Amino acid sequence: MPYSDLYRSLISQLSMLEEVLLPKVYDPTGFYSQEAFLKATAYRVLAHAEIESYLEERVKNIAIEAVKAWKERRTASRTLAALLAFSGILMDVPPDTIYPADPSQKAKWHEKISLSGKIDKAKGSFIARIITNHGMKEENILRLLLPIGFEVDKIDTVLLADMNSFGERRGEAAHTSISTRRQYDPKDELQIVKAIAKGLGQLDEGMEALKGQGAS
Repeated sequence: MPYSDLYRSLISQLSMLEEVLLPKVYDPTGFYSQEAFLKATAYRVLAHAEIESYLEERVKNIAIEAVKAWKERRTASRTLAALLAFSGILMDVPPDTIYPADPSQKAKWHEKISLSGKIDKAKGSFIARIITNHGMKEENILRLLLPIGFEVDKIDTVLLADMNSFGERRGEAAHTSISTRRQYDPKDELQIVKAIAKGLGQLDEGMEALKGQGAS
């Protein structure tokens, strides 16, 4: 199964960051100039931003496509069911009447009696969570993947561990002064990003399969 355009763009951006910020030759003893260490830290922060942006945009597009397929063709997909299941919104039982007794409730009544209304609200809730997402640790990944219907047993635990580790490194780089920050080997920075990128390739294929459910 081919990778998505977003994933290919991610790989391209990561390659550019590697070329600009990391050494051309790696020292086996781990000895580098202060400038090389600073560039490696910049690589960590910017690579993290690219990966986070990819994941957020990828799941958002899948959710939007699933809702679009429902509205245009009444195609009900796994993603559509997951959006509702993990929306966090209250799923009320049907009301007693088509029209509200209190006219002031008319605007909200649509959400009570319309499946499309509930779907729109679930989509809005998910997109709001994407917008406020900050990070790519395990909790962030689950909040992005489960609402689009990605099966939890297909999420690589090694990838989650790498994401957690890299997220901690990014946090350290963003919130620690240069004088107290640990200096990570640039080669180690590259290796963890490459491992994450490889794991994301498998995720991307799984997400592409989900997206295809609403294509027909």
